[in-house]
Amino acid sequence: MEDFEDKMKERWQQRRKKAYNWQRLLLMILVVVAIFYTMARLQNTGNIVTKPAASVVDTLAADKVQNP
Repeated sequence: MEDFEDKMKERWQQRRKKAYNWQRLLLMILVVVAIFYTMARLQNTGNIVTKPAASVVDTLAADKVQNP
């Protein structure tokens, strides 16, 4: 009976060791932070308002002649 209890304790400890994998947890946290950062950057890119670099010229306007 003690053999069975020892095996159960050993299996329980092995499962706990697998569950507490800190490297995997840290990696998942970093991936989640990167996803949220990327989503925020993509959301902000749609809000940027740019002015046209070239000036708008009305080609249909009548030429204004200045009197000397």
